[in-house]
Amino acid sequence: MVDSNDSFLREVKEEIDRERLENLWKRYGTVIVVAGALVIAAVGGFQIWSWSAQDAAEKAGADYQKALQSVFDDKLDEADGVFAELSKDAPTGYATLAELQMAATLVEQGKKAEALKKFDGLSKRSGVDSLLSGFAALQAASLRLGEADFTEMQNRLNDLVKAESPWRFNAQELLGLAALRDGQLNEARGLFAKILSDNGAPPAMRQRAELRMAQVAAREGEAAADKAKDEAAAKDDAVKSVVSEDKTPQPAKVEEAESEPKTSEPAKPEEAQSEAAKPAAAQPEAATSKEPAKATE
Repeated sequence: MVDSNDSFLREVKEEIDRERLENLWKRYGTVIVVAGALVIAAVGGFQIWSWSAQDAAEKAGADYQKALQSVFDDKLDEADGVFAELSKDAPTGYATLAELQMAATLVEQGKKAEALKKFDGLSKRSGVDSLLSGFAALQAASLRLGEADFTEMQNRLNDLVKAESPWRFNAQELLGLAALRDGQLNEARGLFAKILSDNGAPPAMRQRAELRMAQVAAREGEAAADKAKDEAAAKDDAVKSVVSEDKTPQPAKVEEAESEPKTSEPAKPEEAQSEAAKPAAAQPEAATSKEPAKATE
């Protein structure tokens, strides 16, 4: 009896569940079908897009390699045309690489101002990979190294010399060269010291930094020698000035001497005696001259 009741209850429950499913299907069956179709379409579309993007990337990569080969073969005009097409139609990564290579080609052709403009534009363009934009900023700074002052180079490279920048060693080297060129020896020493103290710096760059440090030391020695020479010359000039002032007659004393009345010096004893003897000698002569006159009378 119990088994028959359990069987009946199960049948009733199954019937209720079936009716519920039918009702749900009648209400939401269309939605479920459409949603499934959308999922399938989305998955299929993503796969198609991936295949298409992969195909475009492969084609762009092949064209980029051909253009690079043209550069190596010194066919710059041919390479420039391919790079121009890639910069417009290729996926973002290859388009940016193509523009960078176009700028490099301009440098090879001696068009420095145009190359600088293109590098600057890429370094500031939004959406460009940070690694590539940093490379563009580094190339722009290298083009300005011979003409820009230290302040301009700082403004260009401040973000790249930071510890988290992948281009920090190159940026530190460029900024150190700019400081050395402008006579900022303390700045140059500090920048080259950073390269030498970082074990991650490439060996070739560390060797160049050691050579630059030697140049800094030599320049510091020259500056110290020049300073000592200038100080010695200043001391000599001061001594000469004091000596010349001592030898120069004082105008006030000359005038005072000229204004004082001249006083005759007292006669010496010998001179006084000679003067006294002269009238005594003349008296007999006067007497003899008078005596004949009396006799005549």
